[in-house]
Amino acid sequence: MGLGEGVQLEQMERTKILTSEIAGLLSDVRENISLSRRLLQDAPSVPSAHETVRLVIPEIGFFTWFVAGNLYHGDSLFAALHGMEAEDLAAGVAVEDLIGRMEKSDQPQVAHGLFQAIKTGERCHLEYSTYPGGTQRKVVLTGCCLRNELGLASFFCGIVVEKKAALVLDGSEPFQAYCDAALSLARERGNLLAARYLKSALNSVQVSLCS
Repeated sequence: MGLGEGVQLEQMERTKILTSEIAGLLSDVRENISLSRRLLQDAPSVPSAHETVRLVIPEIGFFTWFVAGNLYHGDSLFAALHGMEAEDLAAGVAVEDLIGRMEKSDQPQVAHGLFQAIKTGERCHLEYSTYPGGTQRKVVLTGCCLRNELGLASFFCGIVVEKKAALVLDGSEPFQAYCDAALSLARERGNLLAARYLKSALNSVQVSLCS
C-alpha cells in the first residue's frame, strides 16, 4: 500500500468516526426532545410549523452514601460538580466534606434535608450551589435512604444533575433546530471537531434560507 493510499484510508476512518459521533449527538437530541415533550403538559403531541420545544439535556451523576461509616462515594460527574477528585470519592469522603463545598447559605437546608431523609426514609429533593474552579454550578440532588433488615439506616443512594436553562428550539425549521441542539451538546461535551462541522452545516442552512 502506497503512502497516499494510507493517508486516504486514515482520512476515511476519521470521517467515519466523526459521522458516528454526530449521529450519536443527533440521537441524544431526538431522545431528549421526546422526553421534553412528555414532561411538558402544554406541548402539542404533534409538531407544528410554529412549535417551539424547550429542551434540557442533563447528564446524570450517581452517588452512594454509606451512612453508618459516613463514607460518600460518587462517579466522575458527581466529582466534577463538587470540585472533588474521583479517586477521593472512590475511597469515600465524609458528608461534612461534601457539604463544606456548597454555598454557605445552602448548607443548613441541605444538612436538614439529608437528616430528615435518613430519619423518615422518604425521598428528598435538594437544590444547592457549588463553586468548583471558581465557577458556580447549580446542582439538583434526588435520593432516598435504604434500610437493613433491622430497620436501621444503611445506604443513601441517589443522583445529581446540573440545573441548566432550557434550550429553545424552533420547530419551523426542524433540521436547523436539531443542528442547534446537537451543536450545544457537542460544545458542552468538549467535542470540538463535531461542533465545527455542525456549525458549518448550520451556516449552510442559514445561507439557503436567506437566498
